[in-house]
Amino acid sequence: MNVRKKSGFTLVELMVVAVLSSMVAGAAMNIWSYARRNISKTTTRQILQMDAQRILTQFKADMKAAKADTFKSTDNPMTLEFKRYVVSQEDNTKLSADKVEDVKYAFTKPILRRQVTGSFQKTLSTNVENIRIRRKELTDAQRETDAYLEARVDISLDLAAMAPGTGSEEKFSQHTSAVIRDEFYTLANKEREEVLTKAAEVAEEIDKNTDSSFFNEELNAASLSNLTEKQLANLQKTQEDAVEDAKASLKELDDRIDSVDTGKKWWQVAWWSNDEGADVKKMREDLAKIKCPDTGTLPAKEDKTRPSDKVDGVLERINGKIVTLEAKFFGKSYEGTPILDADSADSETKRLAALQKKAYDMKLTDRQIDKAMEKMTEDEKVEAKANNVNKMIDTFNRTPEEIREEFRISAVVPEGSDEFEVMVQRELKDQKFIRDQYAACKLDWMDSSSEDANAIKAYEGAKQLKSLAESKKETLRIKEMALDNMAEIEEAKRIKNESLTGN
Repeated sequence: MNVRKKSGFTLVELMVVAVLSSMVAGAAMNIWSYARRNISKTTTRQILQMDAQRILTQFKADMKAAKADTFKSTDNPMTLEFKRYVVSQEDNTKLSADKVEDVKYAFTKPILRRQVTGSFQKTLSTNVENIRIRRKELTDAQRETDAYLEARVDISLDLAAMAPGTGSEEKFSQHTSAVIRDEFYTLANKEREEVLTKAAEVAEEIDKNTDSSFFNEELNAASLSNLTEKQLANLQKTQEDAVEDAKASLKELDDRIDSVDTGKKWWQVAWWSNDEGADVKKMREDLAKIKCPDTGTLPAKEDKTRPSDKVDGVLERINGKIVTLEAKFFGKSYEGTPILDADSADSETKRLAALQKKAYDMKLTDRQIDKAMEKMTEDEKVEAKANNVNKMIDTFNRTPEEIREEFRISAVVPEGSDEFEVMVQRELKDQKFIRDQYAACKLDWMDSSSEDANAIKAYEGAKQLKSLAESKKETLRIKEMALDNMAEIEEAKRIKNESLTGN
């Protein structure tokens, strides 16, 4: 009797393949999200560095051209006012000997603005955390021999910004010194004419564009109408490019959102129902449906009905699901280890509870990275390494000197002080606590617990959706900002045209 062999897969085999595929996809998604966060952080740091460079370059140029004995500054809020020689109309390599203009810097956290007589305020940065301006104070003895040192002005900048899609803040600090040449030559008893001649480098720096790359409330249609047609056209092109970039990013994000495995299968009904997976699946669908138009006018910001606002609503549901499931999983993961109370009235216990939670999140991410790495080809592993995809616990470890350097740059407390070393030792202690909690966290049960399989899959899906939702919200805000700016530019063109035609 001939027995014909049947080819194909059984339903059980198909289910196994589907589960394995979803595990790899989920882990790969985490790796993509992790790499994307790194890129976001790097980009944010670059923006802060460029803002710092823009501010300090403008500041030094202003100081070189400042008129002696006009420098005034205040703290809380920080303002800086002085008179500055303007570039000579007859010779743009010289400063005018008798013509000056008023310059004012004003800081209202986090915005630093600069204004020149007869012009609207320009925004140097929207990311300033703190700014300190100091003049050197001399003793009577020093003033007898080194009075010219009082012409030096020191400026220290602390900048900070949230890296989109990461929930973490990036910081950058920089300081410099500049000399008020007019005061320097006066105090040093040198020929003052040198201040005004051969000032080409000052003229060049003064003419540089000092606007931040971000719009703010001061850059409305009325102020934009003072720009030239070419400047408005350039701004328009910048905003159009921003819309196109955001559009492409949103398409990629929506594709990844659609691919998130929530654990909910079509056959899970009746007694096989998967309520947790169904909840997360609904959140995934609602998140994917949120769209932003490419043109036109958006609802007013205060209405809270913009696409980014709608993402906030879905995010709230996602976070609620994560908290619910995490309360259950956290205890299993730290079985045999004391779980610290995040709501404790004791501030130190509350702080350590947050560190314990951080260790848990790191362990979860590393679990996904390990699972994804096991399924990767050698080429994919090389690519992951090139993108600096490392385990969280590896990138978290810092040497004592690296920690000291961070505090030294941030200038939170004076280096060499007792408080400085106390902060360093506390950071080292916290780092060890997190490593210990990371080691104590056991996630093996997630791979073997069949009773929690649906909830685990829904939890992993919700964590992935959270990262993607945060990225989508930030990208939508960029697109919304560009559309708002385009509307302001169009209104500025109308105002400009009316002023020229009189209609």
